[in-house]
Amino acid sequence: MRSLLSAACLIALLGSSYGQNCPADKHNSPSTISPIRRVLFRNASLLPPQARQQITKALRAETSSISGDRTGEAEEASERVRAAYQNEGYFKAEVTAKAVPVAEDSTGRYDIAIKVLVEGKQYRLGDLRLIHMTAFSEPELRDVFLIQRGEIFSREKISKGLEELRRVYGREGYINFTAVPDTVFDENNDSINLEIDVDEGKQFRLRSVEVLGGDAETKARVLNDLAVKPGDVYNSAEWVRSIEKFPTLTENSDVVAKRLDERDGWVDMVLDFRKPAPCTIDLSASGAIELRKPSSVP
Repeated sequence: MRSLLSAACLIALLGSSYGQNCPADKHNSPSTISPIRRVLFRNASLLPPQARQQITKALRAETSSISGDRTGEAEEASERVRAAYQNEGYFKAEVTAKAVPVAEDSTGRYDIAIKVLVEGKQYRLGDLRLIHMTAFSEPELRDVFLIQRGEIFSREKISKGLEELRRVYGREGYINFTAVPDTVFDENNDSINLEIDVDEGKQFRLRSVEVLGGDAETKARVLNDLAVKPGDVYNSAEWVRSIEKFPTLTENSDVVAKRLDERDGWVDMVLDFRKPAPCTIDLSASGAIELRKPSSVP
């Protein structure tokens, strides 16, 4: 472990000499130990133990130094607990949290004290409707939500369903798709009716792909490997799978440019292979370390 830590430090220093950003390992650096000593839960009897553990772990992982913003961390804690309650159907739970300094600790560590003010009643899903769509039928879109009428209303399941809607529309070229959920509480039946207003937007097709860098043969190979060809409906999932074949593009988010022709529904893509890839570390079986100086990708 000691050799790996030393290697990480060495790579960070050498990487800077090449103008690369090779950050040190935050998880192993002593200076990034979480200032949160404990996360305390009060009046949270309905919060599952696993959820408490996940919240505690996430809060500690997100805290990078003992000089962190305590107010922000307390707000983050209360939001995480509220979300956990909402995943269990307690959609109106009220939560507060604060950072409490540890008196005997001179390093500035503190506890996060979370108090559940109101747990409220548990709600289940009532009606789930989708409106204003034309590319798909309501039953087709309803099926992407892994929650049925009468089941506990889960914030997480609804969020995942909305994300899956985006993927469904993205595969058909609806780049500007949006979905706006509206919840209506039925207090008599302890349920929540959900209506999702769908704005499909325009369907887009791929008009052109420009490849920067490399010779003619390389450019031709790149274009041939793309699953989405000029003239095709812009399938966002297939496009992502295509560019994943090129590590330089997937490791550098700024080398893929997308331009939209909103009026006529066209997408123009630019793939720039001219920028250097990040530095990499090779660990051989013998433990030898090799720093590869970045070079332009053909």
